[in-house]
Amino acid sequence: MRKFITKIICFAAAVIVALGIFLISACGPNYSVKPLSPDNISDAEVISNGGFAVEKGDYIYFINGRENYTADNTFGNVVKGAVMRISKENFANRNYSAVDTVVPLIAYSGNVNAGIFIYGEYIYYTTPSTDKNSDGEIQNSHLTFRRTRLDGTGTSKNYYIQLADNTVDYRYVEVDGVVYIMYVATNENLYGTSCTNIYSYNTETGAKTLLAYNVGSYLFDSSDVENPRIFYTMTVTDFKTGTAYSDYYNQIYTVTADATEPNEYDFSEVADYDADEDPLYINCGDLVLDGVGFIQNITESLTQFNGSLNGEALRRVSYTYTLSSYENGYLYFTRYKHLTSENSSQELYSISDKDLTSASWNPISSQDKDGHENYITVNDAGSTKVYLYDNNGELSGALILSSIGIEKATLVDGKIPESVNNDTRFYLTTDGQATLLFTAEHNGHNYIYYSLTGGNGYTVYRICYDGGYGDYNGLPTGNENSEYLSTRILDVDSLSGWYLPEMFDNQLLFIAQTENMTSYEYAMVCNLNNEEGKMMSNAEIEELNELYDGIAEDIADVDETVYENLQAALWYAFFADENEYIYELSQAYVDVKNYDFNHFWSEESLAKYEDFIAAEGDWEEYADTKKVNGKDVTANKRDYYYTVLGVMNADDAEGYTDNLKTLYLQAYPETEPTWFESLSKGEQAGFIIGIVLGGLIIIAAAVLTPILVKRYKKKKMPQYKKGIKVDTTDDRNIDVYADEYGESSDKNKE
Repeated sequence: MRKFITKIICFAAAVIVALGIFLISACGPNYSVKPLSPDNISDAEVISNGGFAVEKGDYIYFINGRENYTADNTFGNVVKGAVMRISKENFANRNYSAVDTVVPLIAYSGNVNAGIFIYGEYIYYTTPSTDKNSDGEIQNSHLTFRRTRLDGTGTSKNYYIQLADNTVDYRYVEVDGVVYIMYVATNENLYGTSCTNIYSYNTETGAKTLLAYNVGSYLFDSSDVENPRIFYTMTVTDFKTGTAYSDYYNQIYTVTADATEPNEYDFSEVADYDADEDPLYINCGDLVLDGVGFIQNITESLTQFNGSLNGEALRRVSYTYTLSSYENGYLYFTRYKHLTSENSSQELYSISDKDLTSASWNPISSQDKDGHENYITVNDAGSTKVYLYDNNGELSGALILSSIGIEKATLVDGKIPESVNNDTRFYLTTDGQATLLFTAEHNGHNYIYYSLTGGNGYTVYRICYDGGYGDYNGLPTGNENSEYLSTRILDVDSLSGWYLPEMFDNQLLFIAQTENMTSYEYAMVCNLNNEEGKMMSNAEIEELNELYDGIAEDIADVDETVYENLQAALWYAFFADENEYIYELSQAYVDVKNYDFNHFWSEESLAKYEDFIAAEGDWEEYADTKKVNGKDVTANKRDYYYTVLGVMNADDAEGYTDNLKTLYLQAYPETEPTWFESLSKGEQAGFIIGIVLGGLIIIAAAVLTPILVKRYKKKKMPQYKKGIKVDTTDDRNIDVYADEYGESSDKNKE
């Protein structure tokens, strides 16, 4: 029997092991998911790479809200922060909840200069690590770099790279069909020195290259996040003599993601040099601007790091460069001239990247020759510039975001005028410091979208900037001048410190910081298409603003003495767009508290509330409807103006509704507590302990009583002494059939 059982156990173990091996092999290196319907991606253009939303083919891919990196990042469990997609058809028809989850991981980065990217059939992103350290703690403060197919498949359980700094500045870029990760590690302790280093990672080969070691400042392309080129500054040290020139000049280099070989330098004369322990200088980039010049009281200042003079004399002054911006093919920088007799202010310059990387460019002499000394203006302290370009891509001017407002400047002889002159430099707005969100072209006009203080995050204003002085500073009347007036878009507030708002098909995408949404931070969408399917003019936006503001005014005008408690209930209806809960709440007070059904809202109030829901009676001016998520929404509901894009997870959806009920309605009635519920926590605990102990006593009595009774009865039965002596003599001759007198029975006689 035992052998049989042993065989069964061995067979079962073998089956389990075989099944385990099968399951492990079936999982493979990728997470197993059912593919989504195919996308039209063959030759589709990618629009808006690098933000929190990207368009390609038939879909818009977006991050479904901002989730914290400490949240559960188990693959498949993520809703908030996941990468989702919505078809452009559903997007146009306001079916904003008709979305698919593409990446059920948290798309997150503490640095919001770059977000999600699409190259080929893959979406590339960063996500908090799910690895555990030796103590079993999840290392979610680390950042992993991953990719997933656009149909949701192909997410590897491994990652490209993992970095301990989740605020790292990075880009996914493509060179000759190969996707690279370019990133800048700051405060990295490399070779015993804490410094800033630039890296690239080849996602095909897995090769990581240190592009530049111990750099100063750096610039990615701010207008094209797909650009694989980066500019950076380097200080110069003559390691042979130990002379550092950082107080006199610096250099600017550029490198692209596909660089693999560092420049060769000779350190053979450096004492105790060890290339493995401290290579001193690593640089794969090309020198484009060299600030070397004559330095008083210092001779032999040229080093192996300097550019060639080509037989020319060393310039009389030296320069220190400060990077300003790299965009639209131009590098902008300020240049400080070191000269004892005439030290200069930091003047702003621009040089095209084509000039800087051409074979004829000389890093020392070319910038000082005619046609290359592109002095723009004295640097405007405390201002941000949005550079403007003509149809040929040539610099034509700038928008200057100063503490007073937004100025427009037009280049004169290649330079920005140094002061306001009502002709080539004038104010578009005087509403204070503006923060650039983005620029866009609509209906033949160029607009700047910007934020001003006063909201929960980024407010959203816009103004057309292609007018002349008279368009902004005259007395505009009528709709024909509305584009040159600063116009706010509703009360849209977008989360600051995260990705900036974006525009797709005249619909504004932003991360919600609007009223009652500040705790949730989901993506929202505001449709700015007019009835003709074109972008609304500023006049049309103002009409929308008036309609929106009218709701608040009309609710505030409700007479609370006649319609008691109605104002708050109307706000609940504005945000929640439902009317069943009020009736449920009233009935609950009837059932629990024996209140009259109309205790909180009179019949008149309920009638006015029903009119509000239906946009009838006093609310008929809001009867216009828009189809949102398959439902007709009237103009006195929030979703008519802007609504959630994607889906909220179950906890947030319930929390949002409960929050509205708490803010605007009476608390749900609780039933009278039982005698137990009326006890204190301590009394309840004591009662439970008493019940448990009493139960244990009863159980013990039930078990022990039969045992004790049995023992008692056993004591009452006759007792026999142990050790009775038994006669073991041979009894073979005894007649077992004889009677008591020794006579045999008849059977024995026979």
